[in-house]
Amino acid sequence: MKDMVKKTVDVLKEKVKSNLLEIQSNQMQIRELLKQPVSAERSTQLEEKYAINKVLLAENNDFINIQLSLSNFMEKYSNSNIFDTQAVTAPCACTSEGECFEMTINGVLSFNAQHPFYEDDNFFHKLMKYYQDVEDYENCDKLVKEKSLR
Repeated sequence: MKDMVKKTVDVLKEKVKSNLLEIQSNQMQIRELLKQPVSAERSTQLEEKYAINKVLLAENNDFINIQLSLSNFMEKYSNSNIFDTQAVTAPCACTSEGECFEMTINGVLSFNAQHPFYEDDNFFHKLMKYYQDVEDYENCDKLVKEKSLR
């Protein structure tokens, strides 16, 4: 769970950074537009750029507030066992390999000895390939360690 919160914060940071770059680009375009003679077209373009920037700034405000909340949550509960709990401790309710795969990569179903496809080497290799493709090497390491325990 701790990893998921950290990843969420990182994704939010990247989105804020991306929005800021777009805002900067829009500001440069606005400066260029202001050098042009006054016209209805120029006014329309300026209004569009300002509206886009307003939306991006509001979005960044929300993203930063969420980052702060998540960071404060992690700091407040870092010494508790809330981050140690497994996602699923009850028997799996998935009905197919595909469904179990989705539940596993989404963190709903832990890949451990109770996992319905724990002994399936093909399933294990699919998980490894998925985590390698998305460059989630931390989960690759967890899978290898889990399998080495058996």
